[in-house]
Amino acid sequence: MARLPVSVCMIAKNEEQYIEQCLKKLLRYNMEIVVVDTGSTDKTKEIAAKYTNHLYDFVWCDDFSAARNFAVSKASNNWILILDCDEYIQELDVAKLRTCMQKYPKNVGVLEIHNVHTIVEGGIEKEGIQLEEVPRFYNRNYYEYRFRIHEQITPKRLFNYDEIILETFHLPIVVKHYGYDIPQKEMMKKQERNLKLLLSSIGEVQEMDDYVYFQIGQSYNVLGNYKKAVEAYDTCLAINGNAEKKFLNTCLESYADCLIKLENVQDAYRLLDMNREYLRTTKLRYLFGKAAYMCKDYKTAFGFLTGITDAADFEQLGENVFDAYTRIFAICRETGQTDKFEQYKTKLAEFGRQHGKQVTFQGEGEVG
Repeated sequence: MARLPVSVCMIAKNEEQYIEQCLKKLLRYNMEIVVVDTGSTDKTKEIAAKYTNHLYDFVWCDDFSAARNFAVSKASNNWILILDCDEYIQELDVAKLRTCMQKYPKNVGVLEIHNVHTIVEGGIEKEGIQLEEVPRFYNRNYYEYRFRIHEQITPKRLFNYDEIILETFHLPIVVKHYGYDIPQKEMMKKQERNLKLLLSSIGEVQEMDDYVYFQIGQSYNVLGNYKKAVEAYDTCLAINGNAEKKFLNTCLESYADCLIKLENVQDAYRLLDMNREYLRTTKLRYLFGKAAYMCKDYKTAFGFLTGITDAADFEQLGENVFDAYTRIFAICRETGQTDKFEQYKTKLAEFGRQHGKQVTFQGEGEVG
């Protein structure tokens, strides 16, 4: 196979658990591999040296973009694919990738990432998948990484940070990511590190502070400090000057979810009601339906909850699929809609068959 003019650039620190499998899966595609170590004390460097001659050290300076850009500077090719050590390529169509590189020479490629997490069904642990699309492929003549944490690909000649718009294309690559499927203690440590960097980066680029506060909220959320998370999400929305920024959907989702966890359901309902025009994701529509149900606005709840049952990504709600149906059944009982009750009961049973899930009904509409 002719060598692909692509350099895979990775930064690593104490990744001996993951890096060998990652590099093994890369070898078959005949791409240059650049690994930059930021201070490992385990066998990460020893393992990496078995798979690439492009192994470098970088003195960690609390700046992920600096480390990423250093790795890219060591590449022989202009086309760069960014991977983390806990990400394993599952599919890569070489012919289609070559075509994309020719067709979109100045655009950024978006990677399909399958985030792995453990779920329990019937007392049995299984692998769950949450899909995510992330920009990870670019020509270094036109782009670079910026921002110390939660680094982003940005145009090199960017002057307006308030509106980072990337022209993107979908990569013919699928990656599995195992970095979220880690012990709770390890995840907490990671989030505490992230939070420290995020708090220290407020004000560095004022136009990006809304994004920084969003990520601060995400870290507090994972750490279980929902009150602090809500404060951060609120600040994010208050200072945001561009309602079309992509992360705002997730911000609304997380903000509403935290309010519900804090039992501030009325606030969650008002938040989502005020932002109805931006309820574009299945999860946002589910959360609004849930909040409306809890506030006894059954008409709104029924409309939003039944509306998402045909969504292509409905299954991605996980256990909330059954919560949505339980609330639909409860509304049917409350409003005397017997025909609708049977209709959605049949629909849920069919959903279970299609997705290999056994659905049982306990009493009047309780899903088990």
